[in-house]
Amino acid sequence: MNSFVECSIAMQNFLMILLEICLILELILFLLRITCFSGKKKVITVMTVFAVSFVLMVSLMNEHRYSIGESAYQPMLQDYPVTILTAGIVALTFYLCRAIWKERYQYNHSLSYWSVNEAVDDVPCGVCFSDSLGRIVLCNTKMQELCRMMTGAYLQDYDTLRKAMDNEIVSEGLIRLSSDSNVFYLPDDSVWMFQEYRLQEPDCAGYLQTVAVNVSEIYYNSEKIRANNEKLEILNHKLEEMYEKIGDKIREQETLAMKMQVHDNFGRSLLSIRRILERKENQDKMDKQLSALKHLVYILTGSAVESMEKLYEDTIKHAEELGISVQISGNFPLYPSYRVLADRAIRECVTNCARHAHGNVVFVKIDKYANEYNIRITNDGDAPEKNAEEGGGLSALRKAAESMNCIMQISFVPEFCLILKMPLTERMRLDGTCTDSRRSEDHAEVF
Repeated sequence: MNSFVECSIAMQNFLMILLEICLILELILFLLRITCFSGKKKVITVMTVFAVSFVLMVSLMNEHRYSIGESAYQPMLQDYPVTILTAGIVALTFYLCRAIWKERYQYNHSLSYWSVNEAVDDVPCGVCFSDSLGRIVLCNTKMQELCRMMTGAYLQDYDTLRKAMDNEIVSEGLIRLSSDSNVFYLPDDSVWMFQEYRLQEPDCAGYLQTVAVNVSEIYYNSEKIRANNEKLEILNHKLEEMYEKIGDKIREQETLAMKMQVHDNFGRSLLSIRRILERKENQDKMDKQLSALKHLVYILTGSAVESMEKLYEDTIKHAEELGISVQISGNFPLYPSYRVLADRAIRECVTNCARHAHGNVVFVKIDKYANEYNIRITNDGDAPEKNAEEGGGLSALRKAAESMNCIMQISFVPEFCLILKMPLTERMRLDGTCTDSRRSEDHAEVF
């Protein structure tokens, strides 16, 4: 069989080129196994194969120089057939290609130091791992950028970042938004929150993980919501004031219209009675006009019924329609004007309880003392708001009470309470100093 020296020059060049390719592939495989931390055994194996291939390459160069007529070189591989040599080099080439492909496959389908580093660099948040001495073990590019904006330099040790988070390093455009948490407004108008975690695994004891999360969208949305809430609060306050004014205005208009109508009816009744008296007409017509006039008097005094018992029955019925129960303890005042005033106070408190306090029960306690009646009205509803004031209804009730020389007291803290004090001596003087019970009974019968 022919040796390498006896084959053609073209064949010799082909084998040497193929062996050079093997040397290049061996270097690539060597670098892959080092960077992928494949282990000492695999690294030593590829180094040994590289050394053998290099010695073989030197031998082939020597044989080639002898073949081209350089007498200074002597053949060394005459005993080795070229077919065996060719088969070995081709097999080595396929082995190296397969080994390189396998290393690449393992690198792409297994975790390594480099793959972890690439994965950490790809996350949108900042990540940093440091040991107990503050030395940086792993830090992605996002954390490096954040540290540069906060301190003016890239992160070299963790103490620099901690000082920036503790406001020990003053940087232009860096604002701490919360004193309770590490939330910072950075110069690029972004908002980041820094969080620290002590690793609890036994193999990672003493290591500190720091994560920076971009909360810009949450922060700006919360600011918009807060601004909108402030606007809504102002608008609601204006609407409440407007509703109060509209309610008072409507009551004033209704009251004015009723008074005008009563005034007109009152005048017509008096004119009719005058004509009846002048013409001396039938008594039935007189009784009819007197009845109408009496009804108008009841309306002016605040009552649409003639009987005091029916007056309070109508008030309780009105309260039940609003879903409120009226619990009365004690006896009502003897004087009809006081009764009408008390009924008016109860009606107003029932309305306010349903409208503002959202209660279910109105409590009325009536006490009679030597010189006065004391009426106390409360409810089981919500406590009044801070700085609550009298509305139009309570103000009108106060004017009516003062016109009768009564005292009206209102308190909003800790709960709503209305007190009416009706003097007995003043009432008796205004009624003509009636003292006997018979006079009182007659007075009650008139109303």
